[in-house]
Amino acid sequence: MDICRAGPDWDWQSCPVYRSVNLCAQDLPELDESEVLTPADELRHIWKWDFTTPVVNGARSLAEALRRIEEGASMIRTKGEPGTGNVAEAIRHIKKVNDELRTIKSIYDSGDNQDLVRMAREFKVSYDIVEQTAKLGRLPVVNFAAGGIATPADAAYLMSLGCDGVFVGSGIFSSDDAKERARAIVLATTFWNESEKVKEAQNMIDERQSMLGLDVGTLELRMQDRGGSA
Repeated sequence: MDICRAGPDWDWQSCPVYRSVNLCAQDLPELDESEVLTPADELRHIWKWDFTTPVVNGARSLAEALRRIEEGASMIRTKGEPGTGNVAEAIRHIKKVNDELRTIKSIYDSGDNQDLVRMAREFKVSYDIVEQTAKLGRLPVVNFAAGGIATPADAAYLMSLGCDGVFVGSGIFSSDDAKERARAIVLATTFWNESEKVKEAQNMIDERQSMLGLDVGTLELRMQDRGGSA
């Protein structure tokens, strides 16, 4: 495979495709293209169909999600705002995806193919993937919530919005009760629609030991905006 076209002095370690090939060779269960945390290219994403290892990408809207899926993404996660302990952005992103799913679903059900063509042009994707998604009424791949999840209640609420699971990192590891919090979030995610279980999970942690939540509006750098033009 022609990994990258570059001169003899090219720093291969900086090439996202080269790094992905190396990671795939290590038999990892999945890869995160990580366009939010460490974007190697603001304008282009990896062509993921070239790899057998499943790749997850972030999205703030249905258009972003479908573009990543057409590139070969096996999983989608809401971008949220990572490292903040503030779940509001993740909620906003999944609600935007859901709103847009309802829009194209209603267009599909009405039989207005020309309007689906219009949506495909707006989303900058093929008509086929818009039609497939509209018919399903959901993304054609699993959709996780991520970015700012810090409590069992956060996880349960996002599951109630239709997410297939949650990604949690700093919300656990930046807390003072990481082990208990991880167990509690797993419990709340698994039994998100059972209020007593969610209450039990929430009682397993001490809110005073949660990571300090940040106001996204005051951030100098919003990581969710990285790679947003692609």
